[in-house]
Amino acid sequence: MSFLYVRVYYGPADSFGSIGVHKPQFLIGLQDAVRKLGFRVDLVAVDHVNYCMIEMCGHEIFRCNIKQLQFNMTSHRDVVAQRAIDAVIQSSAKFRRASACLWIWSYVEAQIFRRGKYTMPDHWLKDITYTPFEDTDSCVECYKFLLSKKIEEDS
Repeated sequence: MSFLYVRVYYGPADSFGSIGVHKPQFLIGLQDAVRKLGFRVDLVAVDHVNYCMIEMCGHEIFRCNIKQLQFNMTSHRDVVAQRAIDAVIQSSAKFRRASACLWIWSYVEAQIFRRGKYTMPDHWLKDITYTPFEDTDSCVECYKFLLSKKIEEDS
């Protein structure tokens, strides 16, 4: 699914006591503004009364009552449409960022960045011999030996 694809689900608006007619004219300003931004917009009629929901990449990004949108009005004069457009822009940026992070982590997990036989060798120590610490008596003897060396150097 593309980040530049938006579905708008809308239901019939009850006006003057009559229900049953879908009115996509409420979405004209929103639809035009989102299309000018480069998104593809599909309007999907549903049976829920006074319902408007915007979906991107299978996730709901904005929901409102369809009667809160202005009828046949540009998005510049419609506050709710401006909030919906801001939600579309912010969600698109978030989905792009998440996609980039998933892309990088998939390559890291696939170990593409691991060094191969034709790359420069690592210069890190590979075999380190580890000896555990001894008891405190041996430390006292080493310390006495170092003190005697220091006294000889000073004189």
